Amino acid sequence: MALVISDRVKETTTTTGTGTYTLGGAVAGFETFTTNLSNSDTTYYCCTDGTDFEVGLGTFTSSGTTLARTTVISSSNSNNAVSWSSGTRTLFCTLPATKTIVLDASGNASVGGTVTATGTSVFTNLDISGDVDIDGTLEADAVTVNGTALNTVIAGVTVTNATNATNATHVSVADNENANEENLITFIEDASATGNVGLESDGDFAYNPSTGTVSATIFKGNIDAVDGDFDGTLEADAITLNGTAITATATLSTGISNTNVAQFTTGVADDDFLRVAGTVIEGRSAAEVLADIGGQASLTFGISNTNAVKIDSASVADDEYARFTANGLESRSTSEVLSDIGATTAALAADEATALAIALG
Repeated sequence: MALVISDRVKETTTTTGTGTYTLGGAVAGFETFTTNLSNSDTTYYCCTDGTDFEVGLGTFTSSGTTLARTTVISSSNSNNAVSWSSGTRTLFCTLPATKTIVLDASGNASVGGTVTATGTSVFTNLDISGDVDIDGTLEADAVTVNGTALNTVIAGVTVTNATNATNATHVSVADNENANEENLITFIEDASATGNVGLESDGDFAYNPSTGTVSATIFKGNIDAVDGDFDGTLEADAITLNGTAITATATLSTGISNTNVAQFTTGVADDDFLRVAGTVIEGRSAAEVLADIGGQASLTFGISNTNAVKIDSASVADDEYARFTANGLESRSTSEVLSDIGATTAALAADEATALAIALG
């Protein structure tokens, strides 16, 4: 994904609301976003209907040719996304004012973010108040540290003399904190085909730049630094952190007890369920969970063996009876049950018996 700004890119859009813009084709005399951007590229855009406007950073998607409103920078809606109504608008590449580097009246430019230079750049003066991160080579006629030339002061020691030999350069270095101490550091060029350079001192210190390895048999004294970066192993008789001695290595208790850190078994995958297995957590798929609990993925309805029975009636009421249908159970009132089985109520039966007796005299 790259930030791309191109000239003469303008398309129409009929997108409504505040969602992703769908691009509708180039305006006459202009090019499409597809011609100038690759999938997932970002670009600065402006969308307007001649009255309302929206300026922002958009993310281009080549499939469907859309431009997402990644960041709205300014708009006629109080710098929020404009909710467009129906209609056709124009959407084009632009360079927002807040993203433009300009020179002040004195010809100076101020940059609040990071400046990246990929080619050869020439600066008369470069004043940077923050950190500088250079991935390539920094080349300068002179470098100063806190106003002192770097070729005379290196990391708290002063270079007093340097002599060159055939395959070695000897540098005598005096300790700035103790003028009575002096070390001899020797840069040795390997005469073999590898061309390695070694760094040795009379304090059992060696450096091999081909491997980036620094080795020291003995180090005596204290290391006092504001910031430090150790890529290898630091070994010391005693270590303190903010004045407190570090006497042991902290360890974590793993398991499933209170305050323990849980450990996972191998094979845990996305969307798995978790099951405690002894002292670890294992992942279980949906099918495995169903097997664990004796369940099934779906129910089969009907009145056959092992099927689930469902209500097959839209008018089930309290105190009704149930009757099997081909699909499930339906509700039946008392009168319906009597009708279903060809019976009658006790009162009606008594009345019928009385009437029969009278008829028979």
